[in-house]
Amino acid sequence: MSENPKQTERLKLLRFAGTCGILGSVLPLVMALSATFLSSWFSWSENALSELGVGEQASIFNSAMLIGGVLNFLFALGLYRYLDSGKPVRAGVFSIMLSSVSLALVGVFTTDSIFMHGIAAFGYFMLAPTGFLLIGSGTKEGTVRKLSYGCGVGLSLLLSGCQWYFLPCRSGLVLLFQN
Repeated sequence: MSENPKQTERLKLLRFAGTCGILGSVLPLVMALSATFLSSWFSWSENALSELGVGEQASIFNSAMLIGGVLNFLFALGLYRYLDSGKPVRAGVFSIMLSSVSLALVGVFTTDSIFMHGIAAFGYFMLAPTGFLLIGSGTKEGTVRKLSYGCGVGLSLLLSGCQWYFLPCRSGLVLLFQN
């Protein structure tokens, strides 16, 4: 019994996109954390993570953002081809594509050009959770819906937690915009 070529192609696409999604999340995180460990001056309570983009480990941090952006964009392309094509899903996938471009731009526009860097970072942090929530609201597949909602809510909570932790002690992005 032979397999349907369309199903085989769809499965290959799903595996490739899934691999890009996993690598696009894990690899940049490991690289960015490596840059923090290698930068003796970096302090989680005194510095914004983005300040690593202009330090002695800038190539590691900026490469992490670029690689993450490219891999997440490939993940989003796979989602577009794999998932239902309803309006909320398309809007969600487009939002993730834009967030991927924003993430890559964080590695291009460092804190030396704070205005552009701020726009890129803000774009990533707003567009990624929104994209996952839109996909969750529009897909008919139960597992994808749960994962999308989980990613969207998880990213939103992470961002809210970071703001709550960092803003009261006047560090992170607040310091960047005060300069």
